[in-house]
Amino acid sequence: MSKDILKKILKNQNHSSKAQKVSLEDLDCTQYHIIDVRSPQVFALTPHISGALNFENFEALREFCLAHPDDKILLVCNGGLEAARVGTQLVDLGLSNIYFLDEYLQIIQEYLPLDNL
Repeated sequence: MSKDILKKILKNQNHSSKAQKVSLEDLDCTQYHIIDVRSPQVFALTPHISGALNFENFEALREFCLAHPDDKILLVCNGGLEAARVGTQLVDLGLSNIYFLDEYLQIIQEYLPLDNL
């Protein structure tokens, strides 16, 4: 499958979340704490956004977000679904500084550097 066809397939997604969706094309990473919400095992063994944080569990992530109420928190994963789900959980806890990226890593890598293992 060609890269262009793959991009068209992957772009046709729209995961719903109570977190605010961020456009990859307009993303300025310096404005966010980027957090990869995949499990630590997956994070360690697969490509991820350079400089992204990763937490052992939801409680650690929640504590980080609560400690940074005035900072923008951008959640990412492999394809947007988990970031959207976790974003909703954090917003339900009363956090209003939660954003998510609804993109696949195959698309993200065209805009941002990934740490490849």
